[in-house]
Amino acid sequence: MTIKKDSLIKRIVYMAIMYFIGPLPLSFVLIMSYKKNIVTLIALTVAWVLANAAVIYIAYRLVCRYTQKPILQKANLSDLLYVFGGYATILISNGILTFLNHAIYNRVQSPNNLAIEKSLLNHHQLMVAVLIINLIVVTPIVEELIYRGMAFNLFFNSNQVWLKILLSAVLFSSAHQSNTIFSFLTYAFIGIILGFVYWKSGKLQNSMALHALTNLVAVLAILL
Repeated sequence: MTIKKDSLIKRIVYMAIMYFIGPLPLSFVLIMSYKKNIVTLIALTVAWVLANAAVIYIAYRLVCRYTQKPILQKANLSDLLYVFGGYATILISNGILTFLNHAIYNRVQSPNNLAIEKSLLNHHQLMVAVLIINLIVVTPIVEELIYRGMAFNLFFNSNQVWLKILLSAVLFSSAHQSNTIFSFLTYAFIGIILGFVYWKSGKLQNSMALHALTNLVAVLAILL
């Protein structure tokens, strides 16, 4: 089924539903910080796995419905260039915006990053392990399916690429906690770069890989 067979209202509803349910599985991880009983912790971990599986399945089906092509495609050398070139661009944009955020607002990290850092450093091993997997594996899959796969293919025409990129970037940034314009722009620029990589390569797996690489380095920086 193509995009023309669904009304704009229906596409907006799809997007709104996934925007709000996408982060919900993480709540099971956050609840872990208040629990010590091993049975409860295992039950929360199972709930986290099942909730993420449901979200990924729904988002995957919607993306396939509107793109009518597989999510995973044959990789080649150019894909590595997109991923590592995109990461280098993210480092540059993050550096500039972090500098401006510190110079103007005297803040270095966003509330989102501070919350992640606190969770990784101040909780028990099971919660930390699940959170690391969530950040490095699950989040890139879920967020790329929703903010690139869906936002790109549910809205605007094929010749309105930059509107697609900007929409996906704004939605992506709004889903992360920000307390200054520069912290919001930091996530927005990451969203723009992820969107650009998806558009130019035509492969959602590349924006997923770039997203995973970005999160991996951030997690390692906190832990090490």
